[in-house]
Amino acid sequence: MIYKTIIRYLYYSKENFMLKTLASVLLAAIISPAFSQNGASITRPSGATNGILSEQLNPAGMANILADPFKGQNFKISDNTADVEGNPFLFEDWKKGEVTLKNGEKYPIEKINLDALRNQFVYVVNDSLYEFSDNIRIVKIYGENHSADPSSDMIFRTDINPDAANFVQVLTKGKVTIFCEYTKKPEGENYSNGIVKNTRKYVLHPNYFSIIDGHSVPIKFGSSALADLTSDKKDEVVAFVKTNHLKVKNEPDFLKAVGYYNEINSAN
Repeated sequence: MIYKTIIRYLYYSKENFMLKTLASVLLAAIISPAFSQNGASITRPSGATNGILSEQLNPAGMANILADPFKGQNFKISDNTADVEGNPFLFEDWKKGEVTLKNGEKYPIEKINLDALRNQFVYVVNDSLYEFSDNIRIVKIYGENHSADPSSDMIFRTDINPDAANFVQVLTKGKVTIFCEYTKKPEGENYSNGIVKNTRKYVLHPNYFSIIDGHSVPIKFGSSALADLTSDKKDEVVAFVKTNHLKVKNEPDFLKAVGYYNEINSAN
């Protein structure tokens, strides 16, 4: 506070140029160490990257630099779930992936996961946990066979669900769009009578929806739902299912049938 008072007096003094110069030197001496502590360890994206920007962020400086693309904030799992077995994350292991900002920039992420309790993606840097700000539009989770088969990647978007701007996995998109909304909450209660012991656990629920008349409608995989969604191409879809021996009660086969329907509608 004393430094600020002295500098303000010196700088705004009309006495002479030397006082202003002295004020500038003092200001630089104070600001320089603070800047080196907060931001010097951050490597900025630079050079030609074909739209993919490499990002190496130091946790100590991330939250203090407004120019950081994620504006990540340090995150800690709430203590009120300490008695719950498991964790709120979608994946047991941290995944590699890629995020697309609302301005179209893309950044690879080494360790990313979905906090399905809060519907919030989080990431790890140097063993510290961070959550993204609200400037993320698309999250891509690399599949096990990402290089050879990019279709194995999981795509999450915030602009698919017409009833909420939450992250949902896009399963198929076209005339018929189907997405999955993941929720993971503590269920049960901690109880023990000396013989039987129950423990509260995180339980994952995948909830599937299709978009009908501008709203998200829950669906259950099966021939009835498929017939309703593809009624204008019923014969073609039924023939496709029979030819490929699909069991539409299973998620992958159901999505294949809907994907085929979207293809023939797009072609027409």
